[in-house]
Amino acid sequence: MAAQTRLLFATDLHGSSKCFRKFINAAPIYKAHVLVLGGDLAGKAIQTIVHQAGGRWRCRFIGVEYDLEEGPELDALEQLIEDHGYYPYRAEPGEVEALEAAGEFEGMFATLMERRLEAWLTLADARLRPAGTPLFLMLGNDDPVSLRPLLDAAPWGTHAEGKVVMLDDVHEMMSWGYSNITPWHSHREQTEEQLATTLHDLGSKLSDAERAVVNVHVPPFGTQLDEAPVLDKDLRVVQVMGQVKFAPVGSTAVRDFLVEKQPLLGLHGHIHESAGIRRLGRTIAINPGSDYATGALHGALVTLEDGRVKAHQLVRG
Repeated sequence: MAAQTRLLFATDLHGSSKCFRKFINAAPIYKAHVLVLGGDLAGKAIQTIVHQAGGRWRCRFIGVEYDLEEGPELDALEQLIEDHGYYPYRAEPGEVEALEAAGEFEGMFATLMERRLEAWLTLADARLRPAGTPLFLMLGNDDPVSLRPLLDAAPWGTHAEGKVVMLDDVHEMMSWGYSNITPWHSHREQTEEQLATTLHDLGSKLSDAERAVVNVHVPPFGTQLDEAPVLDKDLRVVQVMGQVKFAPVGSTAVRDFLVEKQPLLGLHGHIHESAGIRRLGRTIAINPGSDYATGALHGALVTLEDGRVKAHQLVRG
């Protein structure tokens, strides 16, 4: 590994294949030595395309009505849906309702998630293995635990969650993808007390915390990397005089850990609206944000050199 290590970090792709392709293809563009993909890999919803009489297919997607014959146009629509992070599903009339009534819808959804992630891992293998570019990745709070075996068996790349790995000869990285408690009760959440215990246990495995990278999905509380819209009891966005009200929702356990250990770098995500770079003592904490639904890749490029952050910037593509 070179004396300088250039790290490209992105997170919260939420099923957007366009963002994933951009992330993998960005390695040679930014001359990145290491790629780190934070949590929330899976998409959030299925987009059905319903079979019609005469062999046509119909759906409404992001405000546009589609009525297409099977062939290149339908394939292009499915790619558009996939690039926005949804899962296209060709369905017969009433099929989805029947799956829901039989309790089989969630299983079908899980299968679509697994197929998408398998395709991503295959692409990473094809693009990164020839150059020998390391890839570290993990799940986030919105990702079902059923996806973990796919990361464990990735043909190229390291499932980094719950581990301390070497980014180069000098810098270690610890990773954890769970969030603190959210209003949505997502797949992988912990209380602040549980997060504190987990981070303490992981941190104890670092040989030199001050030279380490802490890759934790949820951002530290009260750093402006964690500002999200306030919700009422019905999960509706609160507005004050026509303006959306924001408040910090990050983790106090993550903040306490960074303040105590003072690692070189904190890599975070989870709150899409709060892209930025902040300091907590000597620690540089980064949330690149996410705009996955438009296919725009938000990332951070960080250069590490002999136990220090030599350069850092947010990148967009």
